[in-house]
Amino acid sequence: MDKAKTATSNEKNKRVVLNVASGLLNQAITIAFGLIIPRLYLVNFGSDVNGLTSTLKNIFAYLALLEAGVGISAQYALYKPVANGDTEGINAILSATRKIYLKSSVIYTAATLVFALVYPFIAKTEVDYFTVFVLIMLYGIPGIIMYSLRGKYNAFLEVEGKRYVVTTLSTATLIISNVLRLLLLLVSDNLILIQATYCLPSVIQVVFISIYAKRKYRWIDWKAKPDMSAMSQKRSVLIHQISGVIFANTDTIIISFMCGMNYASVYAVYSLFFSNFSKIISSFTGGMTFRFGHIYHSDKKRFESVFGAYESVFYMLLFMAYTVMAAFLMPVIRLYTSGVSDAAIYDSTLILLLFAAWSVMSGVEIPLIQLQTIAGKFDDTKNQAVAEMLINIVISLIATWKLGIAGCLIGTIAALFYRINAMIIYSSRSIFSRECSATYKRLITNAAVAVAVLILLGTESCEAVSYLYVAGRACLNALWIGLLFLAVNVAIDFHVYAGLFGRLTAKLKKHA
Repeated sequence: MDKAKTATSNEKNKRVVLNVASGLLNQAITIAFGLIIPRLYLVNFGSDVNGLTSTLKNIFAYLALLEAGVGISAQYALYKPVANGDTEGINAILSATRKIYLKSSVIYTAATLVFALVYPFIAKTEVDYFTVFVLIMLYGIPGIIMYSLRGKYNAFLEVEGKRYVVTTLSTATLIISNVLRLLLLLVSDNLILIQATYCLPSVIQVVFISIYAKRKYRWIDWKAKPDMSAMSQKRSVLIHQISGVIFANTDTIIISFMCGMNYASVYAVYSLFFSNFSKIISSFTGGMTFRFGHIYHSDKKRFESVFGAYESVFYMLLFMAYTVMAAFLMPVIRLYTSGVSDAAIYDSTLILLLFAAWSVMSGVEIPLIQLQTIAGKFDDTKNQAVAEMLINIVISLIATWKLGIAGCLIGTIAALFYRINAMIIYSSRSIFSRECSATYKRLITNAAVAVAVLILLGTESCEAVSYLYVAGRACLNALWIGLLFLAVNVAIDFHVYAGLFGRLTAKLKKHA
């Protein structure tokens, strides 16, 4: 029995490694294309088109809310039956998931069409009506496929720990799609033709995922009697998703309407670097969530110990990475926007530091959101999400009117400050049996180190000579910055790092 448990545990640990590795590869490729392609949009079409495409992408994140919390609700509902090998329970939940996704696809398609008809009239852009209409429809096709055909598979594979299957397929189709887009950007100025490549990955992915699931999980019965009660928290999940989407996308929309597409492009360029980096972080955290979910539902005491160590290491790495990024990103922005007609508007230390603060705080939320998802505490925390959403919208609108882009970021930071504190207090009282001080100590200490390093280095300590030069300077400084963060964190969390070192030593001796 013990051997069987060990084998199962080892298999799940292998899936964590595969999830993380495939996620990192996917994000490395995404970042590479994500830096090259927007640059070509900027140079070929100018800030207006770049701002338009960025705004459309963010608006479609709102339309994605028509999923109504199905995916996350399904994942939470599946943790227990998957951990226990209950195929009947899995089938009942998957059948309910399929049913709700089909309804969502109809609404999503109708909403996309209405949006495509109306938005070109109100958008502040020089692009003609027909082009904007077709661009919107092309942006909508992947979502339609997602809801009608692919979403039901994604939820199950995520909880099974098979995220790497979806990610590897996504990487392959991402390369094909972006190579085509890159070639078209070099030889054509037809926006519609270029954007058509955006639809290709979703079509290929749904075919291969369907084949994989049918061959690997022949026992899945999509027409089993649906367990709709398992999806009872989907309305509360929707509220949380609305809050999350507002943080990720409201700023661009507010800026595009209140400041114009040129400033929406400025926001998009900074967001390009910070959001790509946050996706790398998500590759680590997302690949581990299913494992935490299985442990939580089988051994609560062990979960508290493991998750506490994970939180400590994660926050150390989070603050360290964004500190280096804040110190050395400005010369990269200058290199990236060189040759653009209005390059001067992209040069702002204040915007850089506000983006860094927002990104760090969004990262701080990640373990807290993982806890909430794993424990299924959506109903209990939905009021927090509503308050966060209102704070963000109200302060962002007022501050953007007065301060422009900086004001919009200040609004988001204010809302994040509220939500992080609310989630820390709730999780400590209702999920963990510990005081809030453990998390606050880690956050305050790492924030203090980050501020000290930025005061010492500033954001102008490196010339914009070349990308290679800036990267080299950043890497060299990252060595001492990393050691400083490690030393401070070991000092404040000695028992955690001593335990990690002990487990690592034991594993190395075992394999020696």
